[in-house]
Amino acid sequence: MDEGLKKRLIGAAVLASLAVIFVPMLLEEPPPRPPPMPALPERPPATDFASDMLRDEIPAVTPLAPIVSSAEPDKPVQAPSAPQGQTPSQAPRTGLTAWVVQVGSFSSSENAQKLVQKLREAKLPTPDPELVDIRGKRYYRVRVGPVIERAEADGMVDKVNAISGTRAKVIRYP
Repeated sequence: MDEGLKKRLIGAAVLASLAVIFVPMLLEEPPPRPPPMPALPERPPATDFASDMLRDEIPAVTPLAPIVSSAEPDKPVQAPSAPQGQTPSQAPRTGLTAWVVQVGSFSSSENAQKLVQKLREAKLPTPDPELVDIRGKRYYRVRVGPVIERAEADGMVDKVNAISGTRAKVIRYP
């Protein structure tokens, strides 16, 4: 085949394909408009709907109900009142109190973990070191416990001091 003929056939094929693609686009109708958006709902009222519920005082700690003895079933039981001179919000904390032996605070996580491992090997109830922030510095606090009886915590202090080489102290938990 002749070179010129090949070029003319290729050109005709390109023009035919362009016509097939673009002529229908020119003859189509414009796309339909989308339906109009519905109107916005009315603005809700500006009043607080639950502000009256927020004004109710909720006690911080609900006192436990006293145990009713079966020997005196007809006698009404009164809830304990706050001691003289104290308002109910200043009443002493009810419930259990726990105690921990604070061994020390370390700036190095590895040192704290090593001490925790030694205390656990001595069969002392030692949780993982607690990360605390004191005056912008990070420390790893090591504690033994908690235990319910302070006497039990006091009894652990000497053993903890011997293992850790620190001066441990008993503090209230949490």
